Amino acid sequence: QVHCHPAPKPGSSTMTLQDEDQTALALPEDQLATMKEETPALRMGEPLDVQLPDLEEVDDLKVHHREFPEGQGSYTVLHHQHLSKSVMSGTFQSMASNGGITRYEGCFQGDPHNEGPIPNGPGVRVNPDGSVYAGEFKDGLPHGQGEWKAPEGTESFLGEWKRGKKHGFGLMKFANGDMYEGDWADGKFQDRGKYIYANGDEFMGLWDKGVKCSGTFYYKDGRISTRKWQNGRLVSCQDYDARKKSYQPTITDARVHDPARTAYGQQTIFSGDPMMSPSGVRVGLS
Repeated sequence: QVHCHPAPKPGSSTMTLQDEDQTALALPEDQLATMKEETPALRMGEPLDVQLPDLEEVDDLKVHHREFPEGQGSYTVLHHQHLSKSVMSGTFQSMASNGGITRYEGCFQGDPHNEGPIPNGPGVRVNPDGSVYAGEFKDGLPHGQGEWKAPEGTESFLGEWKRGKKHGFGLMKFANGDMYEGDWADGKFQDRGKYIYANGDEFMGLWDKGVKCSGTFYYKDGRISTRKWQNGRLVSCQDYDARKKSYQPTITDARVHDPARTAYGQQTIFSGDPMMSPSGVRVGLS
């Protein structure tokens, strides 16, 4: 389909692209040169990092070094000289009364001229005993996400901190090979958690201030033991033998301390039931 356009009327100001090109070619060379000078040149591929002229030089960051009296330590920070409470980055080391040295590298907050170094933000601290904490700080204490490692990697903790104590969720590895994964509060096991012993046995349950409340032991040999505690004292226990696929009678605190069972020379427990050895073997009268 062909579209036809009406021809311009005589005296009309309508101009086609061809007319514009012919007009430009008809201009004198000196006038074309003047138009090119007035039009800014935009060239593809021109670098964007060209420094603009006549910019005022900014020099707000200064390195500040300070020595503590009586050889107690020193610190060096990169500080914004116009903001007394700005966040700084640098290092410090201090000596305790027992001769131990603490080293820190990371972020600070405060006045470097009149205040001591207060870690705030991400940083790494090496303690006098050789342990290392790497993570977040607030007001000079571990606070937030962080990892602590004992000397030579014998123990470690990875998780949440609050005011210098384990608080939240975390994973703790102990020197004896045990491991705990779960919730923490004020540096102790709290609420839900799983404790894995070095021999492969596991306990999953609830904790209160580091003490078991209720839960289940899963032994490597397949046995399962569900238990309850009160103020750290075992009050009930029910075992399941996966090999025999049978539950053992539930043992309660009252039955364990039944005088009929605890009297000297007794060979029966719990209303005439025979005595059971720890391995599940019945012990009868000879």
